[in-house]
Amino acid sequence: MALHRVIVKEVMRKEVIIAIIIGSFLGLLITAGVWWTTRTPQVVSEKQESLSPSLSPSPAVSSAPQNNLFLEISQPEEGDIFDHEEVKVKGKTLPEAVVVLIYPEGESIVNADQTGDFEATVSLEGGANKIKITAYDKPGNQKTKSLTVVYSTAKL
Repeated sequence: MALHRVIVKEVMRKEVIIAIIIGSFLGLLITAGVWWTTRTPQVVSEKQESLSPSLSPSPAVSSAPQNNLFLEISQPEEGDIFDHEEVKVKGKTLPEAVVVLIYPEGESIVNADQTGDFEATVSLEGGANKIKITAYDKPGNQKTKSLTVVYSTAKL
């Protein structure tokens, strides 16, 4: 009987050691997987930037002369409050630039006319609405402005 206990204890001790080794290996494997997945998006985006031309090339890479891209928003103004769901965004930029507006209810893409004027209608949701307006010139340079307007359904 005593010999049986010694054999059982020795077998259990081996099982515990094997379980510790396997657990440590799995822990290291999971840790490496988490590290790899959090590191991968940065590496992929860096590789994509180097492989494909960006819409906003760095000044060192761009040898084309700068054409002074600008973006002015004339309507609406920061913090304006509206009692209707749609609002017109008007502004000025370089002639024939592409203007992208991103807002909570969607996005719009418009082209500036020959004088650089642009206009787009955006839909608002109740409360504060952040509108991001970005102008792109032909070489791909960009200029961005953001403004927040409020859509109130309360009777004023």
